[in-house]
Amino acid sequence: MTDIEIGGIYRAVAMDRDTPSALVLVTHFEEGTQSLAVTLLSPDIELGSSTDLVLSGEEIGRGYDLLAESDVFGYAWVVQLDRRVGRVDSQVLEAVSALREGGAIDRTIAGPPVVDRSDPRWGFKLQELKRLQALTADCTRELIDGERVASIDPNALRAPSSEAEIAAFEVFVIEVIEAVKRGDARVPGWLVDIALDDELVAAYREVGLYNSLRLLWKLADTTDVPPLAEPANSTLEQCQSFQVELTAASGHSSLLLLGRSTDIQGPIEARPVRTRDGRLLQLSLVSAAVSATEFREVFA
Repeated sequence: MTDIEIGGIYRAVAMDRDTPSALVLVTHFEEGTQSLAVTLLSPDIELGSSTDLVLSGEEIGRGYDLLAESDVFGYAWVVQLDRRVGRVDSQVLEAVSALREGGAIDRTIAGPPVVDRSDPRWGFKLQELKRLQALTADCTRELIDGERVASIDPNALRAPSSEAEIAAFEVFVIEVIEAVKRGDARVPGWLVDIALDDELVAAYREVGLYNSLRLLWKLADTTDVPPLAEPANSTLEQCQSFQVELTAASGHSSLLLLGRSTDIQGPIEARPVRTRDGRLLQLSLVSAAVSATEFREVFA
């Protein structure tokens, strides 16, 4: 059992501990997964809209008012709640739920509706969504997908050419092998099929990395991945699409792709990848040399 209180106002922290904390209202607890449904709270009362409630300091036991944003909610682990700083009664919970569903409530809403992008509150809502998503991403992903095991990004197998890329590939292979032994990663079965690609094999032989590539082949898990129709003629992009389609077909919405970084001082890359109808949506270019703006760019 947990001592988390439904209706409690808590300080929530991210699983990585690097994301700023936030105040949330707990609206539901799931015993089986030890997860919570939470609604984001904000002190920016003046930016309230028709989807928000104002919680007075008097009713929540604090010295200040808070905005309960019914349309900004997500899921968090119990362990993410640091401490309780206040609470609301059941009527407030019912009002937040009704407001989220577009129903009538017997409380005054925080402001008029946001009708277009020119309203400053439009940008505020987008920032609030990002703020909560940073806190709830880990739990939400696990609830949707279950435990995920990282898999190799086919593009990581492009034959390296420069000294830095060669060194990075050797580090990549070692880290993949260690991850597989720990059970944290898998080598997909189609990796064996690309051994039939004479040009790729020749390129690896030329830079002295053929044996490293063979080490990955030996670890390939072929139990649940059918071979490609024409592996010798398939591009690495086709291998990646194939991998994403298998993930989507299995009912998962995302996977982790392991790639190698040309920055040999950096760690192995783990790229979050989303699937939608077999299409790839990926946060690309994870590298110490990449700017924050480039890192956030999404490619479809």
